[in-house]
Order: sequence, then C-alpha cells, then structure tokens
Amino acid sequence: MVYDWPQAPPLPAAGQPVLVRVPTSPARTIAQKQLRAVLRQVLANWSNIAPEQLLVEESRRGPVWRGRLAGHNLDISLSYCNREAWIGLLRGGSIGVDVMQAEPFAEALAVARNYLGPEILQSIQKSPDPTTAFATAWMELEAQLKCLRLGLVENPTRQVLAFPPCALESIIFANRVVVSVATCAPAKADMQKSWSQLCS
Repeated sequence: MVYDWPQAPPLPAAGQPVLVRVPTSPARTIAQKQLRAVLRQVLANWSNIAPEQLLVEESRRGPVWRGRLAGHNLDISLSYCNREAWIGLLRGGSIGVDVMQAEPFAEALAVARNYLGPEILQSIQKSPDPTTAFATAWMELEAQLKCLRLGLVENPTRQVLAFPPCALESIIFANRVVVSVATCAPAKADMQKSWSQLCS
C-alpha cells in the first residue's frame, strides 16, 4: 500500500506493509528532517499521542519508536532518492525499504558480479533493460539486508540465504525510480547472527 504524502495512511493490519512517499529537498540533511517530521505525524495519527510527545529514538538503522499499536511493535525503514524519500512501516515484523533512480553506470556489471552473484548477473545481461534490471536486483538485496539488519559484504548471497526468506516486492515508476520492500515475520527478524558466525 503506497501513500503520497500528505495523504495519510490508515493504521494497517498486522503484517501489512505501508509505504509513504514524501517530497523532500534534494539536500540530504534537510530531507532527513522533513522525513522525520512526516514520520512523527503518521505515528501521532496512529497512536493518538501528540507529535512532540512521541519518543522517537535514533539508531544506526534509523528512527526507532518503542510504542505498540494494537498490541504489536512497529518497524520503520527509510530511504532517499533525489527529491523524494520513502517511509516503510510494518506492524508485527521487520521491514526494509530501498529506492534508487535506474541510471546506467560503467561499473554496474562488476558490482553485480561481486555482490549479486552469477545467476542475477546473467539475468541482468539477458534483460531487454539491463539498467532497470540491475537497479531492481540491487534494491531487492539492499531491502533484504535492511530487513534482516545485516551489513553489505561482497558475495552476500550466502549471508542472505542463511536466513528464512523475506517477502519481496518491487515497484518501478514512470520516472525510472525503483522501490523495493522486504518484510519478515518476527521469528525471522529476531535472527541476529553475525556474518562471522555464518562463516564458521
């Protein structure tokens, strides 16, 4: 479910991801403040707590709100692209959202080889639109890593496959912006193995 701010999303059912697209300044520091202001307003609408009274913490992963909505926790994921940014919200699980403009660049195949693996590289090379195919594959990887709270490493296929699969969905807009969202059930989101443990 995608909402274009200032269209306010209703409180979703548990396990139903919500995406909010927010027009922002191209300057990252300003966009971050704008996006957090919208996040606070959405949380205020859902929790009936005034925005200035919401205790939203900052973590390495982004904003964290430790309140509960109808008995469920709320997971938050943010991503930025040019003059827009995205908020991903999920009750009762974990969510990862990533967004980018599909644009050609010289190192795309090398990046795909090092990070996405031979099967995805081959599908990108065979695609009638390799630029969008690469952007989609890259966003899906990034969204999964965010959802599973993992960092990016070379050849991360083994890292991601060590966890139960995320539900994945990608949207490609007319302006060639690609948005990918990954969601995981609580049991999957709680698996916090480190990369070193996975390799042992």
